[in-house]
Amino acid sequence: MNIQDTRRHHLYSQPVDILNNWVDARSLGTRRLPYFDPMDGGVDASVLILLESPARDCSWPRFVSRDNTGPSQRNLKRFLEQACLAREQTILWNIYPWLPDLGSPAQAISRLKITEGVTLLKEVMDLLPCLRAVVLAGRVAQRAAPEIEHHRPEVRLLAMPHPSPLSVCQHPDVAKDIVATLTRAALMASV
Repeated sequence: MNIQDTRRHHLYSQPVDILNNWVDARSLGTRRLPYFDPMDGGVDASVLILLESPARDCSWPRFVSRDNTGPSQRNLKRFLEQACLAREQTILWNIYPWLPDLGSPAQAISRLKITEGVTLLKEVMDLLPCLRAVVLAGRVAQRAAPEIEHHRPEVRLLAMPHPSPLSVCQHPDVAKDIVATLTRAALMASV
């Protein structure tokens, strides 16, 4: 069984069953959300890594996963491994979580979309009783910081650059900054 088949097989298994049932309840008509990766920590996760938005991809079912084939996910997976942040301690989500309409051109994430995404993010956070830290990956995700602080003041916020190749290639210290932030998150997760 390949990794994608394994994910499909465990789509509604613990510890992601509650989260992926929530995804089904929020996906309406053509507006669909990706599923949480069953190989990650699910509701037992202590670290939420908040990215920007799902990549344009026609595969189904879609997962928010470090194992996706996009270059940002490949970078993130490598950085998570370097930081020794275990899968079972993490969960990934996007500030604007809706899957893109592949029939329309790509659009920037507006303030309205961020507001809509934060509403869903709060619902996700309410399903994560072990949450200790949220890692805000990139400037778009970092715009959610005030709402997260207000909603879950006990959760620590960590900001890091986005793991996209464009971001990582801007300066040699970007990758080091990302790994350092994820290492701090790993320390918080193991307390």
